[in-house]
Amino acid sequence: MKQNLLIVGTSVTAQSIRCYVKDYELFNLLGFVVDKEYKKSDTYLDEPVYTFDSLPKEFDKSKDRLFVAMEWDKLNSTRRKLYTRLKSEGYKFANIISPHAIIHGEIMGDNCWICDGVIIENNVKIYEDVMVKSGAKIAHLSTIYPHCFVGANSFLAGGVNIGEQTYIGVSATIFNSVNVGKKCLIGACTYVKRHLPDFSVIKTKSDEFVIKQYGEEEIESKLLAAVKIR
Repeated sequence: MKQNLLIVGTSVTAQSIRCYVKDYELFNLLGFVVDKEYKKSDTYLDEPVYTFDSLPKEFDKSKDRLFVAMEWDKLNSTRRKLYTRLKSEGYKFANIISPHAIIHGEIMGDNCWICDGVIIENNVKIYEDVMVKSGAKIAHLSTIYPHCFVGANSFLAGGVNIGEQTYIGVSATIFNSVNVGKKCLIGACTYVKRHLPDFSVIKTKSDEFVIKQYGEEEIESKLLAAVKIR
């Protein structure tokens, strides 16, 4: 029999978690739950919305699960605070793991979201409240500390350590044995080749790219197939 699950929040992320739970039949979804001041409706996506002071009778706090469905707001701090508060109140948390992820390493904590197409190689350790989005690859001997966000299609080469509450943008690449400190922000499509101290920001500036605009016919002439000479 599947465990009961309540998704915390009614955000776009909560919608994605609902899809994973429903499509892959991971848990018995009871609905969504929010703090009383955030409840705007009795339903969301055709599921009931509860508050923490009015949980469904089917939910057993001693064995059923929550999932805090927030992504990277304020460098993951919003999710961290809510997760920490609810944990102190005695709630237990689910991991949402796609059956299409390849996992040879170890998920050490709870409230982790491992999306479709993720590859986690051998001897990788992922701690609590970490989100790894679609297509990301975390190579062997790497460690992701709590409350991190790893963007889609990012690549962490072997032996990388990511400090807690760090954000890694879409398609970022972090090279072998690099240590990234806590609460760092790594921008999309960024290459990280050296150690980063705590509270660092590294990103590719958009003004480093040269953008030119052409007319409709002229732009077509910019990409020509090679002509074979016989």
